[in-house]
Amino acid sequence: MFYYSNMKKFILILSLSTQSFASTPIDERLKDYIQEFNLTAATSPAPRRNKLFAIGRDLFHERRLSGNNNIACMDCHHPRVGTADGLPLGLGEGATGLQIGTRNRVQGTGKVLARNTPALFNLHNVNIMFWDGRVEYFPETKTFFTPAPLAPEVASTLKSALAAQAIFPMVDHAEMRGQKGTNQIADARDEQEAWDLIVEKIMNLPGYKEAFAEIYPGEKINIGHFGEALAEFQSHAFFLSDTPYDRYLKGDIEALTPKQKIGMDVFFNKGKCGDCHHSEHLSALDYDGVGAPQIGPGKENGMDYGRYQWDGDEGSRFAFRVPPLRNVALTAPYFHDGSIATLEQVVEHYDDIKGSLESYKIVQQLQNYLKPLKDHDHSINEALYANLPEDLPLKLEFTAEEEEALVEFLRTGLTDMRLQGNLSFIEKNAE
Repeated sequence: MFYYSNMKKFILILSLSTQSFASTPIDERLKDYIQEFNLTAATSPAPRRNKLFAIGRDLFHERRLSGNNNIACMDCHHPRVGTADGLPLGLGEGATGLQIGTRNRVQGTGKVLARNTPALFNLHNVNIMFWDGRVEYFPETKTFFTPAPLAPEVASTLKSALAAQAIFPMVDHAEMRGQKGTNQIADARDEQEAWDLIVEKIMNLPGYKEAFAEIYPGEKINIGHFGEALAEFQSHAFFLSDTPYDRYLKGDIEALTPKQKIGMDVFFNKGKCGDCHHSEHLSALDYDGVGAPQIGPGKENGMDYGRYQWDGDEGSRFAFRVPPLRNVALTAPYFHDGSIATLEQVVEHYDDIKGSLESYKIVQQLQNYLKPLKDHDHSINEALYANLPEDLPLKLEFTAEEEEALVEFLRTGLTDMRLQGNLSFIEKNAE
């Protein structure tokens, strides 16, 4: 009798467990999206090389990488601001302070950069960098596309797009190099000479020479080794992908809340988001125009043509790299120039692209900038519409409930569980 009673309890518990993990109709739809859009959980980086990580951590905080010793990678990619700076448009060397809480990053003598500072989450196996894709790595041939030529010894040292990307802000006059006439690195004839001067300066500081020699015995250290160290640090310090979405992809059917599941359903169905945001990184890692307003100085006479600058393809005008979406809630403001302030406004923009663009106006001018940012010029609206992808609807007509669920999926479903309300965890992870 005792055995029979306990066996009934066991069967009941097993039945309840099976019911709780049984697929619902919405789970069946999500399963179809997983196959259709090739959705996979984030892939972990290779095992951490602790000594190289330590050098990369030091370089990430090292202001002497810059020509005027006044800016480090961390100043624009701070852990407490979601590895970015929280501003619409970045501020280059000469700016001061950090955009954290009541402490503001202010322009000072720096220039307002043309684009929003991108976040650094989960980039270890992303092969296209920058908003315009001006750094790309081709794993099959182990070659690079870069905005300036790489010396053979540098190209052979670099092993990823992330490592290659890390060395270019150092030789950008506005970002880290400094304006001509202000320092020796700024006055170098070309990027390679500037990189050589940076390496010479850093290797003369205490500790770096010995640390690099331990990892690369017998090798002459070049800027590629600096890029490798920075990439090692960023790959591990900012690999943060323990999201409800990733847990769901791994088989935990209850990792997403009912509301998040509705939002994911909207994302891949009515919202058409999956056409550009798919695969492992929730990004095709190609280039699209989305009718984003253009604010700030732009790249050329107040305009920013995006990918067109590098490939010359008329279809690439106003097209920018599709951003990966994990931890997107932490990386506001949005689009290539930070012209959209919140996730709600991003969703509203896609819900009615023409309405959003035609009514756009900068609402709040930030005191971080010496002068108000140049507002969007509506005379280019038709050119922006002409360069939208053919399959991008101008109107989606979301219901209020659909918008709310979609934002919930983006905000909490795609955010690492350890970061929800706890950005200090990023700093701890970077130690």
